[in-house]
Amino acid sequence: MKRLFLVCLAFAAVSARADGGGKLGAGVILGVPFGATAKYWVDDRHAVQTALGVSDGDLTVSADVLRNFNDLLPRKRPGRLPVYVGLGLKYKAERRTFVGLRFVGGISFFQTKKSLEFFAEMAPVLRLAPNEGAAFDGGVGVRRYF
Repeated sequence: MKRLFLVCLAFAAVSARADGGGKLGAGVILGVPFGATAKYWVDDRHAVQTALGVSDGDLTVSADVLRNFNDLLPRKRPGRLPVYVGLGLKYKAERRTFVGLRFVGGISFFQTKKSLEFFAEMAPVLRLAPNEGAAFDGGVGVRRYF
């Protein structure tokens, strides 16, 4: 747990020094999982995000393909407020390792220069292996783009 916290701090320190506005963002996510996150923009509407962290003391890795809807919510302040949905995979190394299918939904807030992203998301998870079931991911975080 202490090592993961140090990795998250390193991500934040490296990304805080970068000049923003690029396609790749890195930062931290608080929730399920608690750890590091990255997002890469393929184009203005599509992105890929990953998270590496811990949940209940177990290693958790997820990867999602996202579709962003930039003009769904009205804006009164400068910046962008896209809503996004996506589909992904989750791997959790618990007593009996499981793999699941994630259904992601969330909202982001970008400053006008698009260098900093604040986000909140929820993701129901359909457990596929070793047995069927359900789980739930959700968290808030921040990413810095470089």
